[in-house]
Amino acid sequence: MKVLVVLSVLVAFAAAAKLTTEELQMLEAFDYDALFANDEQRKIVFDCLLDKGDCGAYKQLADLSMKLIINNCAECSPTQKTKYEHVLKQLHDNYEPVYNDILKKVAAIKE
Repeated sequence: MKVLVVLSVLVAFAAAAKLTTEELQMLEAFDYDALFANDEQRKIVFDCLLDKGDCGAYKQLADLSMKLIINNCAECSPTQKTKYEHVLKQLHDNYEPVYNDILKKVAAIKE
């Protein structure tokens, strides 16, 4: 049981780690609107974010996106923060069940 607690804490700290400038730039450059418009890719990313499926080529994107959500874009520039808020609004407005599941996952990680 102690090992499980320690592993959970380590995962939470790793997930909450700061994003590097390069990682933030990669997320800023990523075309989330194109992803949302592609049903197949969107499903892969959503399943990956929620640990429901294989991430394939989207593993890094999903990991960085979760870090960004966990730290609420704390290191973001104003431009990056605007894009972050746009993506969250798209998730909330168009994919509310996924949005709510992501928020639950983030809350569990932060506990």
